[in-house]
Amino acid sequence: MNNALNNAAIAAVTAAGYEQQPHRCERWVRQVCQHVYGNKYDAFWRASARETGLAFVEDGRFVVPLQAGSVPGDLLFKLYGSGGDGHVGIRVLSNRVAENSSVHWQDNHHDARGFRTLIEFEHYDVIVRLS
Repeated sequence: MNNALNNAAIAAVTAAGYEQQPHRCERWVRQVCQHVYGNKYDAFWRASARETGLAFVEDGRFVVPLQAGSVPGDLLFKLYGSGGDGHVGIRVLSNRVAENSSVHWQDNHHDARGFRTLIEFEHYDVIVRLS
C-alpha cells in the first residue's frame, strides 16, 4: 500500500488548490501525485487519462498485472470511454476510488471531486503503482 498517495488523494477531494472542474481527472490525479512526488513522474503526464495510461504502459516499470489486484495508492486507468479521453482515479482505503468525475458535479454542488466504491468505479484497464 502507498500510504502517502492514499492520504494525499483522500485530502485532495476537499482541499483547496486541486482541480474541481469536471472532465479534468488526469489533471487532478497529476496534482495529487506531484504533491507527493514532486516532478518525479512528470514525463508520463499527457493531455488525457488515456494518453497518460498508455505512456505508463509503454514504459512498463510501474504497471501491475490486473490479476494482482489494486491496493490503496494505485492509479486506476480506464483507457476507453469518457469521450475517448479515458478516466483515472486513485484507489484509497475502504475499497474506494478518489477522483475528479462529472458524476459528482451537481447544480447545487460545483465540485467534481469525490469518491466512488470500487464497484461503482467499475472496470479499469491499467493499474499503476508508484513508489
